[in-house]
Amino acid sequence: MFVDAPDTGVVIEGMRRYNLFTTVWFLGRHRRLLAELARASGAGLGDDAVDIGCGPGKLVRVLGTQVGPRGKAIGIDPSAAAIDYNRRRDTRPNHRYIQAPAQELPLPDASVDVVTCTFVMHHIPEEHREAAIAEMWRVLRPGGRLLLADAHPSRWIRFLFGRTAHRRHDADPFEAIDIRRYTPALNAVGFTDFDYRSSRHMTGISMGRKPG
Repeated sequence: MFVDAPDTGVVIEGMRRYNLFTTVWFLGRHRRLLAELARASGAGLGDDAVDIGCGPGKLVRVLGTQVGPRGKAIGIDPSAAAIDYNRRRDTRPNHRYIQAPAQELPLPDASVDVVTCTFVMHHIPEEHREAAIAEMWRVLRPGGRLLLADAHPSRWIRFLFGRTAHRRHDADPFEAIDIRRYTPALNAVGFTDFDYRSSRHMTGISMGRKPG
């Protein structure tokens, strides 16, 4: 399902297995989470939105519905299998899928209103994460909105994994995926108006804005 590539990080190869995984992890409520993420992004009618690390394209299609036919929804992913999967299944004229890593977005400066990147940041090689954030800033128009999200497990899951980690003297197993860890890097490139919320769908959602 996942393949580790040296320059792009972990990429998805098996779309069906990944879809099954998300169904199980989110207890059959993944569609509700996608709707929540699209609403939180602030994407509106006529906006141009890009989802970085789009995988099987589910959020792209929800964003596409939200921006309407006058807007655009773009999915970017380093996985050739993911891009091929989406291009074969989604032929709506205002939807595009592009193969590229997060740190090298093939989009013009200030060309989109909304950037989303969900369950992806911890897969990007650590040495490329600041570059990926800089690219998100570059492609956003002034006033544009950024949404990052990653897993925020329930207290019960944290308790179970935390006890195991404590017995092994390991570090917090969820620290690496806490999306709030990127706030200093976002602030450093100029993002403002930060907001964080914990979804009941075991997801942490961080939002910021490019001034203008």
